[in-house]
Amino acid sequence: MPLQGDLSEFSLPDIIQLVDLSKQTGAVHIVGEMGGRKVEGWIYFRNGQVISARLGRLPPLEALYTLFTLPAGSFIFEEGADLPPREITASNEAIIIEGIRRVDEWASLREKAPSPDTVFGLVPIPGERQAEIALEPEEWRVLTLVDGRNTVADIAERSGLGEFRTCQILVHLREAGLIQEHEVHLGERLFEELGRIAVENLGHSARVLLEDAFRRQGIDPKGDATPEQVQAACNVFERSIALLVGPSRARRLVEGMLLEARRIFGETVWDGAVKR
Repeated sequence: MPLQGDLSEFSLPDIIQLVDLSKQTGAVHIVGEMGGRKVEGWIYFRNGQVISARLGRLPPLEALYTLFTLPAGSFIFEEGADLPPREITASNEAIIIEGIRRVDEWASLREKAPSPDTVFGLVPIPGERQAEIALEPEEWRVLTLVDGRNTVADIAERSGLGEFRTCQILVHLREAGLIQEHEVHLGERLFEELGRIAVENLGHSARVLLEDAFRRQGIDPKGDATPEQVQAACNVFERSIALLVGPSRARRLVEGMLLEARRIFGETVWDGAVKR
């Protein structure tokens, strides 16, 4: 019987120790939820030693420690999984000690930590205070991503620091008076995120076509939007760009945009409103 179960009953340190004792080679596949979002990660072992981890776009070591903070989830050990090269050199013992420390610190930080969907903006700083601000490189990395649009989850992923370290820094920046929570309307966030995908694939002219599609479906960037409106706007956008890039490429791009919209609305809300 394969090693499998639930993280609420069998912790990650237990899993690592068991794989270590049995000197197994393979990968632990973990599926859980973090901040209301489904997450899927992998921890890779060679002869019982952790060699790498995957979670979104996080670096291997940060991906590993972020998986420690999952409150619950399912796992299964898969023998014969394709292994990446060794990217984590710390011993299993050191990994477990640091992972447990992160869990303990996360528990105390959670009361102050913003939710994954929180958006921060910069606070105007009087000129005489600027000279007093001394930030570490990681803090600057996070601060440059605070733009009134990126959510905490976006910053955690794009900075490569993970949710734990990102929240630590954001709490510090907020207490230092450098950032503040920023109210973002759903229409604005949808346009920014879907527009980013469109521009990355088609260039800046795609934003104009998307804006027109939003307008034709009555989506106000300063107001709310429904899943049905967003799906209809994406269909209008697809027909527009199909003339430029062909139906197949247009469909693939819009499918990616709809997946992002589903993430923003939440799977339950989106699936309950949109017909597949």
